[in-house]
Amino acid sequence: MGKSVKMLIVVALAVAALPLAAANVGAQGGTWVSGVTVQNLSSTSDANITITFYNQDGSVAHTLPATISAGGQTSWYLPAHVPGLGDGFIGSAVVSSDQPVAAIVNTQVPTDWGTMDHPNRIGASTGVLTPGPQAYLPHVMKNAWDRWNAYIAVQNAGASDTTVTVTYYDAAGSLLDTDTQAIPAYASYVFRLEEDGELADGYYGSAIVDGGGQNIAVVCNIYNKCADYVTAHLQSYNGSYSGGTKLYAPAMKRNYYNYNSGYKVQNIGTANTRIKATWYFPGNTYEKTSDYIAPGQAWGFYLPDVPELDPVDALPVPQRTGSAIFESLDGQPIVGIINEDNRVDPAGYAGTYNSFIDGEQTNSVFFPKMDVEYYGYSGGIQIQNVGTASADLTVTYSAKAPFTVTGLAPGASWSQFAPNAPGMTTGGSNDDYTGSVTVSSTQPIFGVANLSFRHDVDDRYGMNYGDSFTYYNGINQ
Repeated sequence: MGKSVKMLIVVALAVAALPLAAANVGAQGGTWVSGVTVQNLSSTSDANITITFYNQDGSVAHTLPATISAGGQTSWYLPAHVPGLGDGFIGSAVVSSDQPVAAIVNTQVPTDWGTMDHPNRIGASTGVLTPGPQAYLPHVMKNAWDRWNAYIAVQNAGASDTTVTVTYYDAAGSLLDTDTQAIPAYASYVFRLEEDGELADGYYGSAIVDGGGQNIAVVCNIYNKCADYVTAHLQSYNGSYSGGTKLYAPAMKRNYYNYNSGYKVQNIGTANTRIKATWYFPGNTYEKTSDYIAPGQAWGFYLPDVPELDPVDALPVPQRTGSAIFESLDGQPIVGIINEDNRVDPAGYAGTYNSFIDGEQTNSVFFPKMDVEYYGYSGGIQIQNVGTASADLTVTYSAKAPFTVTGLAPGASWSQFAPNAPGMTTGGSNDDYTGSVTVSSTQPIFGVANLSFRHDVDDRYGMNYGDSFTYYNGINQ
């Protein structure tokens, strides 16, 4: 039997409607649900797991035992596959396993939505294997530009009750406000910035969440006002529990088939620091350095607004996707997130992932969920070589033969749209393919996955309006 593993999943929603939905999504309201996917990282042993769901008061709502075959994965759409929770559940979960596992959770409007009047919305975050006493959030907002808000979901990872404090900083690094909340053991609480009377409308900045002596797991969701399907954005990212002086971002885009990236990097140290960004696009590198960034403050730009990247627009469109490295020049630890959106076609798509901390890279990355024409959804992966020499990759989609990618330069990234993977046959035998992906490398790597509804790839389900686009971080092992 392998080592016992516990992984926290923050704010799993199963048909959670009305008060929460209205607070979370502003003008849209409606019903919200979650899906959970767990991947067994062992290639030789089945994983015996238990998912324990907790109500917001810390009581156990339901337990779900399951066995996942070696190297396999299982997904649960909570309303259909976990009826023991019941309608109206909102809470958190802990995955316990006798083998190493990885998990992701998505929060979404039910899949029978996606019309102009009831647009789709989806965000994804990863399970938290190592919670910490503090979590850092580089990007939070309240009615920013009259349409953007955020909520912060916090799970108490300890066996004792605790009082959690959230401290908010403005874009200049000044402390604006603090909120506190008692949270029972294993329970969760949602801080809704839209309801915070101490924060002024138009606020955007960063936050630090303190667990009051207990470890916590944190997810932040950013959402647009959803006045229509082009303002239906929902973006999820995990809080960071530690930082480093170098961060990696495997996927960065500028005018790439209407997709563009932005970044926010937060100083979580005790002194000011400058931050240097280096972007790698095929055959080209570009740099930008910040002014001094105060403790708690975050620095970032939307890539089309970075003059140093203007030459990227002259590259062929397929070459306008790359990677980045962020470095703290004065030795202070930093954390960061990467946003990506499409404001043209399909307008309203957006996703977020966490940058990766130097020192946590490995030679294998796992992606628990990857779809190809799965009820209209298809995904992709992007891998960054963070080693010192060229990397050769071995890529394995579950139930498919592995294939290799050679000669990935240090700092550079390689991407693949899953329907184009070798052995994948779209429009036929692979309709409704869902599985996992494992990437191994001769050099240390990081990676991210994305997912969206692709009518242009799978036209069986008609158009799907709103934000079906999401990112999640690959799991290093």
